[in-house]
Amino acid sequence: MKRFVTLAAVLAIMMGGLFAQTEPDPAVQEAKEKTAVVYDLGRYFGYVHGMTTENPKLALTEAQKSEIREIMDRIKGMKRVEPAWAEETLEYLELDLLSPAQLMEVDRRAIEWQNSRETSSTAGTGAGSGTGPISSYLAGGAFNPIIDETKSIGQGFAALYKYLD
Repeated sequence: MKRFVTLAAVLAIMMGGLFAQTEPDPAVQEAKEKTAVVYDLGRYFGYVHGMTTENPKLALTEAQKSEIREIMDRIKGMKRVEPAWAEETLEYLELDLLSPAQLMEVDRRAIEWQNSRETSSTAGTGAGSGTGPISSYLAGGAFNPIIDETKSIGQGFAALYKYLD
């Protein structure tokens, strides 16, 4: 009988663990929110590549190409992209470098991406638990998801970089 009670208690504890809701780590949630702008900057390059290759009327000027390439070279050399730098750079690229028509097209692509993300059950910033980019960011380590070509963000960056070559 004692063995049965012990077994029942162990089973109850295990079942409780299976059904318990886990709270997201507040530090991870905060880091995801803080670093979202880094992912936005990374996606920007893919949007610009698509815009440039799909709509010749919105093609980049030589001066724009040069400016973007300079920034992309800097990003390629960065081990850690800080959110403040990403925000400042994205603001410059969007508001100071692009024409109004180009900015409207980039924004349209960003909205389209956001809408598709909201309907996807696997949406995220590549920032789960474990050894992902957010864990590295939180630990003060390398954080440059923009150049990760195993992800769509890095593929868009690489495509624009190659186009500008």
